[in-house]
Amino acid sequence: MSAQPLHIVVMGVSGSGKTTLARRIAEQTGRPLLEADDLHPEESMVILHDGTMPDAEARMEWLGSVRDWMTARAREGKSTVVACTALKRVHRERLNEAEGIVFYVHLYGTEDVLADRMARRIGEDMPRELLDAQLSMLETLNPDERGLQLDVSRTPEQLADDAMSAANFAAKAYQC
Repeated sequence: MSAQPLHIVVMGVSGSGKTTLARRIAEQTGRPLLEADDLHPEESMVILHDGTMPDAEARMEWLGSVRDWMTARAREGKSTVVACTALKRVHRERLNEAEGIVFYVHLYGTEDVLADRMARRIGEDMPRELLDAQLSMLETLNPDERGLQLDVSRTPEQLADDAMSAANFAAKAYQC
């Protein structure tokens, strides 16, 4: 059996550090990186900046484009790293349709910690209301989903080490 590409999807709400951790993993592994927000249509980004979520149909279309990006890399024989909210199980099921194995790293923290991190974030400002909307929508990983949960209070180095250890184990366990 030939090895399948492994897609590491770093998931969580705004302020959890998805992009930072995904970049670190991509740098360590040399894998292509996707910041899933880059695939949002412009109208969805306007909605997000207003502190609300795009409707379910728009969200599923966006997740389909993320899935398609992972599949395109898999067809090139490449494993990937993706930073994506993937808040609900149905969202993750859409990503699981990608060719290859999808493994989730769910970054979580308390609402206070996440809000503080959002407030101190440099660059893109997202309103606090977006965090509230995302937290109300969040469905954590279930035991039958491939992945692990990591507390954002740890250092980026610790998070990257744990994420890579788990992903490497998953690659062996799923014969990727």
